[in-house]
Parts: sequence; structure tokens; C-alpha cells
Amino acid sequence: MALLLATFFWGSSFITVASALEYTNPLTLVMLRFALGAVIVALLLRGRIGSIPPRTWKAGAVCGLIIYLSYALNAAGLMTLESSVSGFLTALYVPITPLLVWVVYGKPPSLGAFLGVAMAFSGLVLLANPFTLSFSNNAGEWMTILSAFLSALEIMVVGRFAPGTQARQLAFTQLASVTVFAAVGLIAADAAGLPLKDTVLNRTVIFSVSWLAVIVGCVQVLLSWAQRYVPAGRAAVIFAMESVFCAIIGWFAGEDLGAAGMLGGALIVGGILMGEVQWKKKKGKAS
Repeated sequence: MALLLATFFWGSSFITVASALEYTNPLTLVMLRFALGAVIVALLLRGRIGSIPPRTWKAGAVCGLIIYLSYALNAAGLMTLESSVSGFLTALYVPITPLLVWVVYGKPPSLGAFLGVAMAFSGLVLLANPFTLSFSNNAGEWMTILSAFLSALEIMVVGRFAPGTQARQLAFTQLASVTVFAAVGLIAADAAGLPLKDTVLNRTVIFSVSWLAVIVGCVQVLLSWAQRYVPAGRAAVIFAMESVFCAIIGWFAGEDLGAAGMLGGALIVGGILMGEVQWKKKKGKAS
């Protein structure tokens, strides 16, 4: 339920992000939302930042670097891709995550998990409607695919560190680390002469950054706690609900979901339920 709540927050953020990007650039938006998110979680820690153990800081730095690289590559890919193509390629993290766990830890997915991943990814494909997409094998597509791989790696790494850390502490160190990496990235982008849009601090940007900071702060705490108990492969399937919530919110905003979109959402929900099924082998009768 905590992971589902996190995906709802994610899905509800798309409209806010789109509004903010009219007056700023993706890298600045990432830095501002994570910086304010770190402040919010710091308030939840009630000044006990100094008591965060070195192990948690190291875990947060590793996770934060992966999160930042994933966000940065996705944003870079969006500069040359349509959002529909980016959304489809980003969804590849759903099948990549259990495969990555299998390769790294030697734990093959169970039958229920395999079927759940297949159903959820099929649902994401229908939501993205790839039959209308156009692929050109350009750098933006490969950066987005790498972003999807990093998202899968993040899920696995957070699942690895979460059981030995306190959720709010791990969330804060991740948010703070992403802020630092984003600031360094902005300096590097400016030095390289990349054409980033100047930020206009108007009401839209201030409100958007504030709301996105609340979302990212809550989400990182939820993930840091919930991934103690939910395996990475199952978590990836649950994260697919982000697209469902985004589509539902878009439908309320007047967008046409269509039969394929509704079927896709149903498949994602079915994939989550399938992943919860415990498949037991029948034991033969004793002779």
C-alpha cells in the first residue's frame, strides 16, 4: 500500500512538472524539488541529522547518484524525443528489474512474478500505444533506455540498503545527495554551453517546486520504508501503477483514455495481483 501511494504521488506530478517546465529547465527543476524535499524530510528528522550513521550517508550517496543520473538522462532524452516515446522506453524498467535481480543475485523470478511482470509491461505498452510511435535509433532513445536501466538498478539498490537503515534518514541522504549532484550537473552543463532555459521565479514555478518537493519527500520516505519488505521485482510491477494514475488524472482533465488505455490499466492491476499469488508445487502422494 505504501508503494501504491508513492506511485499515486508520481502519477499526479506530471501535470505539475509540465507547468513548471514552461518557465525553467529539467535540470534546475530536479535540483530545486530535491533540495526543498530534503528540507521537508529534515524537518521530519527534527534536527537529528548529525546522528545519521556513515553507512546511511554512503547508501544515500550511492542511491542519489543513480537517481540523479536516471533523471538527467531521461531529461536529456526528452530534448530529442516525443514524450510518448520517452514514456514507452522508460517503462522498460519493469521487465529489466527482475532480470537484473536474477543476474546479480541469482534469484530467478517465481512463476507469479514472471506472469505479473509480463501483464504489467503489456499494460504499459497499451497505455503508451506504441503502434503510433516512431523510433529512429537516435542518441535520445538510447539515453532513455539507459535511464530505464538505472531506474531498475535504483529499485534493486534501495531494496538492498533499506533493511539496514532508518527510512527517514535514508530518504534524507538520498534527497540531499541528488541535490548536490544536480548542482554539479548544472555547473557542468553551463560550462559546456548547453542551451538550458533560464528560470523565471513566478507563482507557477514556486507552487510547482513546492508541491513537487512535498511529493518527492513523501515518496522517498515511503520507498525507503516499504522496500524493506517488498522484493525489487514485485516493487517494479507495483511502480507500473504510476502510468495508470497518470492516465486516470489525465482522463479527469479531459484527455481520451480509449479502450486500449483502459485495457492497459486493467492489465497492470492484474499484473500486481498476479505477483501476489503464491504458486505451490503439488506434492506427489507417498507410495
